[in-house]
Amino acid sequence: MQLQAVLVKIGIGVSLSMAVTFSHAYINCEDVDYENSDYHSNMEKLATQARLPDNYYNRYHQSAVSDLCNGDEETLESAIDYGDIKRSEVEALRESLGLDKRSSVGGSYQYSRQTFSRLGLSSAASDNIAQFYTKKLDSQCGQLAKRALEGNPRAIEELQTSPSYCIWDYD
Repeated sequence: MQLQAVLVKIGIGVSLSMAVTFSHAYINCEDVDYENSDYHSNMEKLATQARLPDNYYNRYHQSAVSDLCNGDEETLESAIDYGDIKRSEVEALRESLGLDKRSSVGGSYQYSRQTFSRLGLSSAASDNIAQFYTKKLDSQCGQLAKRALEGNPRAIEELQTSPSYCIWDYD
């Protein structure tokens, strides 16, 4: 019984550290402005976040980031057409920078669902809880999800028990 309690505490600690890590990982255009003193470090983070090949960026990725942040779609399309950069890499950079055309609810759903998965919840449970978090925040499950995303260990532990009030009705 004591072993189980220790394992639960370890699991909560790992979950919290992962939640903190992922909640601070967001890179935006200001972070990857060449004038930023942390430019290269931020570009490395962006390359990892966008899952570029070998988590590495090159001058074409740098140009694409600049074009994305400046809204220069024409130059970006030209670089894709000439084979300087793959469209999939551009889209990954766009999404990682938060420039995709998804609504704020859609972005919140994706972020929360991924975070719940990283906390050890099943795919179905992560989806259910993300639905409550983005569509019914005032519900019991929505509030529990919010506390879990804020790093509350008790809320995380409760979500990991798959409470019956966190089952989304898709009908």
